[in-house]
Amino acid sequence: MTTKPGAELYRYNVEIQPAIKNPSGGPNRRKIRRLIELLIASNDQLRNVATDYGKFIITATKLPLTNNTISLTQKFYEVEDSGPGPKSTAYKVKITADGRLEIQQLLNYLDGAAGSGGMTFEDKGKFLQALNIITTRTANQNPHIYGGGNRNKFYTYPMDLDRPGASFKLGGGLVALKGFYTSVRTSTGRLLVNINVANAAFYPAINLLGLMRLHTPDMANDGRSGLEGFIAKLKVSHTYIKENGKNIKRVKTVQGFSRGPNPKYKHDFPLRGNARNILFECTELQATGKISVEKFFAQKWNVRLARPEEPCINLGSREKPVFVPPELLTVEPGQQFSKKLDEGQTRSMINFAVRRPHANARRIIEQGAPMMGLSPTNQNLVNFGVKVFPQMITVRGRILPTPSILYKQANRSKDLTPNFGAWNLAEHMFSVGGHLQDWTFLKFIDNAIGPREIEGFRSMLSQCGMKCNAPTPPSGVTAALNRGRGFEEHNDQIIEKNIRTAAEKKLKFLLVILPSKDAFIYSRVKFWAEVHYGIQTVCSVDMSFAEKGKDYAANVAHKVNLKLGGVNQMLPSDKLVNVLKDGKTMLVGMDVTHPSPGSLEDSPSIAGIVASSDGRYGHWPASMRAQESRKEMIDKLDEMFGERLDFWRSRNQNALPTRIVIYRDGISEGQYHTLLVDELPQIREACKKRYPGGRGPKISLIVCGKRHHTRFYPTSNPDRSGNPPNGTVVDRGITMEKGWDFYLQAHSAIQGTARPTHYVVLLEENGLSADDLEALTHNLCYLYGRATKAVSLCPPAYYADLLCERGRMYLYREFNARDNQTQITEPKFDWNRAPWLRDVHKNVENTMFYI
Repeated sequence: MTTKPGAELYRYNVEIQPAIKNPSGGPNRRKIRRLIELLIASNDQLRNVATDYGKFIITATKLPLTNNTISLTQKFYEVEDSGPGPKSTAYKVKITADGRLEIQQLLNYLDGAAGSGGMTFEDKGKFLQALNIITTRTANQNPHIYGGGNRNKFYTYPMDLDRPGASFKLGGGLVALKGFYTSVRTSTGRLLVNINVANAAFYPAINLLGLMRLHTPDMANDGRSGLEGFIAKLKVSHTYIKENGKNIKRVKTVQGFSRGPNPKYKHDFPLRGNARNILFECTELQATGKISVEKFFAQKWNVRLARPEEPCINLGSREKPVFVPPELLTVEPGQQFSKKLDEGQTRSMINFAVRRPHANARRIIEQGAPMMGLSPTNQNLVNFGVKVFPQMITVRGRILPTPSILYKQANRSKDLTPNFGAWNLAEHMFSVGGHLQDWTFLKFIDNAIGPREIEGFRSMLSQCGMKCNAPTPPSGVTAALNRGRGFEEHNDQIIEKNIRTAAEKKLKFLLVILPSKDAFIYSRVKFWAEVHYGIQTVCSVDMSFAEKGKDYAANVAHKVNLKLGGVNQMLPSDKLVNVLKDGKTMLVGMDVTHPSPGSLEDSPSIAGIVASSDGRYGHWPASMRAQESRKEMIDKLDEMFGERLDFWRSRNQNALPTRIVIYRDGISEGQYHTLLVDELPQIREACKKRYPGGRGPKISLIVCGKRHHTRFYPTSNPDRSGNPPNGTVVDRGITMEKGWDFYLQAHSAIQGTARPTHYVVLLEENGLSADDLEALTHNLCYLYGRATKAVSLCPPAYYADLLCERGRMYLYREFNARDNQTQITEPKFDWNRAPWLRDVHKNVENTMFYI
């Protein structure tokens, strides 16, 4: 991106009165956007502005304001209306000047030159916000491009969804669409536009009844399919109303089905009523008594229903419902599905999204840049003094050497050299093998697991260097679960009973055989075993090792060994950077995960911390807590960090680490400063309480980022998948203008385009150079204990992420409430009645139970 010399931008705040809100109280962004579109179209002085259609307007010249403010009145009407009607609401829109932005100041700041005007980080954010509003102007003005509720992702929504290549059916009534992400980024001395492919699930713009059948084919026996939640809040249109002989299109929001009798609102509608059994008073058509929805539409609008037995849709409110048969409604285009995809849909989405690097690169240049208007001749940009050249920039990268991995062979240490970032465990044993004793099988499916499978499992553990006693009882325990929806409580009771019985028999480990990949069953096994009864578990859907092969059995063995305190692989001493060689450095991973769509309101975020326990860097016990919803900074970090220091001391002859290297996952650039002023003092406080004389360890703090859109496309020597070779590091050309960061692709992508991890160094007290830290991070990626390959994210952060996901499993019902129930309105998360808020049973608390 280049800018015209002397270019200036002007920023204005937009305030609308009365506030435009949804029934839930939040801003109605669709309606706000429409109002601002109308405002711009009806005021010549606003014709050349760029806007986010919410709070801000950007101009290239000053607006004619009085006392820095102008107030305009705009009547609201929908796009399908010819103009405002007598009942149209008039809104007062106040536009207030919020400063001038001299682009040269930003460029001086990026160059580190004088003349940046004392810019702060907040100032940089204002510049980037303005430039992003400008660069997305073309896409925002195109009525055939949809943002899907996201201001930096744009999708072309095809009207003909059945046309080959137009979309991809995910199942359950959803389609996948391709689009593009775009964002203006800063680097040393220059501005860049980051553009990448994007993929998302959308509702198809089809008849609503047809959509309902795609989601739930047997609606008569819906059970708990979540149909009501699936269609809730959808924008739908109808055209049965006639004015002056013409059918008028109206757009409404789905509230749900009829909820049954409600004394509060004096309703007596049946639960999930249809056009025949929903009755209401209508004196216009029937002087006395009540009329059915079916007869109302026949008499009022001359509409004969084809499927009156299907549940009606409430397009009004709970207090004043308006019931319309779904066969008369059409889903409006461009509506993104924001809830969680099921397992089948997720697999389909991955298959849809995966493309080789060269295909993505070509698509970005040939389709993405034109769609977004990223061209040096686009007047939407030129008028603001901005030009974007749609060519990818070239940066230099380096390939870090692959470390050897330390295993055992014939009870002796043996180096193993990875190839393409992976290796084979054949004829090698774990560095430190665990001992499996006091254990058995718990089979939730009555299959053919017998002595052969049991002996095959024990044999694999032995081949991997572990000891394995016979199970007790030898044939395991079988407990049948019911299949399908509606049996969750029954199944939960069976799971709890069998794990409690195992605990009473002093068993320490269960190999659990599940009937299917059922997230609810899996979550309840982990909850009862790890939180309540203190038993380690490994779950498997199919125990037939003869069919799955040795690789599958070895994968299970990796998990078992880690849970028992073993160490699967290590790095030879010559592959350890200096700070790790004396065994006095503690490596730490920290993360926070947040409630997903479909969670109870105010469901907590989960904060977790893992830490190495000795100089082998193969055992990572953990601490975790539930905390305030969507709070990114970790609460009670001093407590959790102290627990990890105490455990280190218990394993290292009462000595504390002299150095600590922390990998913090999951925070954005805007939170870096907050991390230093919020979390770092808690870490130092935990150290201060434990180190004599308050002389704490030296700390290195590195932020890891995977949620970015930077991709590398090799100009030469690609790997087998067309990606850069594993070990590629980029630390110049696109890195931050201030600070210390690098991109590392430690892994070899199995399919698709590899995503490097972005590492940002916020604090370095251990004397590590850039080369040291890059080598350390890269080599650690070969120590992820669950795999025989290098991983994309440094293991301390990877383990912290797994830990937080385990916390989500303990609150599975709360985090999936709206996916599993037909009601839309759910109660809030109750902290006083929560089944879990922190840590696990003492029997497993200092183990890698979360693997």
